[in-house]
Amino acid sequence: MTQVLPPRPLPRRAWPAGAGVLALLVTLGVAPLPITRAQPVKPWIPPGADSVVHWAAEARVAFQSNTGDSIGGANYRAYERVGNIGRRLLRSIGKQNMVQARAIEALLDSLGLDTDIVVDPELPYFVLLMVRNPFRLESRAVGYLYWFLGEDLRMQGAQFSGGHRAQARVWWTGNQEAPYAWGVADFTRAESQMHFTLFRLNRAGTFWVIAQYEDSGYKVGNGSASWSDVNGDLKPELTAWIPGVQDSMFEECSGCPKLINELLFVERPRGFKLMDTRMVPTPYSTFTAFVRLLADGNRSAASRLLKDPAMVEKAVKAGWNTRRNHLWKLESVETGTDWPEWLVLRQRVSPPRTYRVNFEMLRGRWVIRDWTDATPAGGGAAPPARGKP
Repeated sequence: MTQVLPPRPLPRRAWPAGAGVLALLVTLGVAPLPITRAQPVKPWIPPGADSVVHWAAEARVAFQSNTGDSIGGANYRAYERVGNIGRRLLRSIGKQNMVQARAIEALLDSLGLDTDIVVDPELPYFVLLMVRNPFRLESRAVGYLYWFLGEDLRMQGAQFSGGHRAQARVWWTGNQEAPYAWGVADFTRAESQMHFTLFRLNRAGTFWVIAQYEDSGYKVGNGSASWSDVNGDLKPELTAWIPGVQDSMFEECSGCPKLINELLFVERPRGFKLMDTRMVPTPYSTFTAFVRLLADGNRSAASRLLKDPAMVEKAVKAGWNTRRNHLWKLESVETGTDWPEWLVLRQRVSPPRTYRVNFEMLRGRWVIRDWTDATPAGGGAAPPARGKP
């Protein structure tokens, strides 16, 4: 279960007024995004650079001496030191310039630390700093939430099981008892298992309460996740794209497009819930669906995936309605794009046949326009694709 980690202040040490700024702590400037009005770009020089270097060195030594992968007990001190460094640096940037907080990530990483910073693009006064042990790659991570209460920059830490590729978003809830919500999706390093945490700010604005913490059960792998306001209600939904399950009737060539599933998570009273799953429409997913419908004997549904529905009889005569594992091999696709509009597939019948299948968008969805027999002389594999016809 996630632990909420209260901050402890750093020792009160004087910050030298700009003295001894090292070469690696050069001026960092990030152009702000337009939020409510244009913000001028202001170069930022880390204050008290000598102290920052000293504290970062202390954190590295503490990380190296940590035992095990937990963050409890003495292991937490290294994370806390980095969290407090982050707070000092964010204060130095100033409330009006928080959109430039990503500059701190480059600074901390240049000091041998392993961090990510996520700034909410709509509400840049909320910043997440994810801290990992650079010497123990499988250790849990600690994420520090920073937000302003008036002019006071507050900080709160929480344990994260993944801690990589974090995606975060903050929104106004309209509920006085929990005026803001903060959603964080993060992933494990090795298998990209997706975890999700939902925080809700208490009425006084002094503390974030964990409303939801769970392993989503989905491995994103080569996929991704993103926050977006799908239905325009000013509250974000989380969309994730994960590798689809390969159809047993098909084999895929290396580097060819794969099936992709899209998952939509929507906020409910008790937290976020999976509310929709679909296969992302692509030419490849359209062809696999077409062949599967033919194999199931559903010619009517299959014909709706054709520009000319009458061509369904041509496909049946060619044996496309046969059901057998690995009957089809996706051999090549249109080159020069990750979204090909034609595919070359080999049908493992006797003798083998190779087809080039062309697709187009019709009334907002992919359909099969036509196909041609591309079987090479002698029945061998089709030659590599060479661009558009």
